[in-house]
Amino acid sequence: MSYFSKITQTRFLAAFLLTALLSACSYNMNQNSIMESVVQTVAVGNGKVLSVGYKLPDASAGCQLINESSRNWYLAQNLGVVKAGGGRQVLQDEAVESVKQRPQDGINYVALTIPNEAGIGVVNITPTREAKTSYFRCANPPQSR
Repeated sequence: MSYFSKITQTRFLAAFLLTALLSACSYNMNQNSIMESVVQTVAVGNGKVLSVGYKLPDASAGCQLINESSRNWYLAQNLGVVKAGGGRQVLQDEAVESVKQRPQDGINYVALTIPNEAGIGVVNITPTREAKTSYFRCANPPQSR
């Protein structure tokens, strides 16, 4: 086997391994064990408190889904840069305002589902995804661990 053939094979192998490495990288913030335990408490007025987390509640919490909404994650992130809080803060602020406008619904837990950070090769496709906000009325709202 000639030197040229060995070099060519090595280059093809390196290109193949690099393509496999970059082909479908994905990370889901909501499946991250640290973020699952994050629950923030926000006062919504009249002595009521809203818990905001990144995990859908377990059956033991006794929650009833009241409403769901979605938002373009790319726009939320860009608005978050302007507000200096990031896309997650934008979603949280919108959820708190929504709950304040409808106190009769009895919502006491909001789950923010952030889309996967994903790419095809070096192309980021996350901007095309939707972030979801789920509003719950819970007997035992999830708390921070």
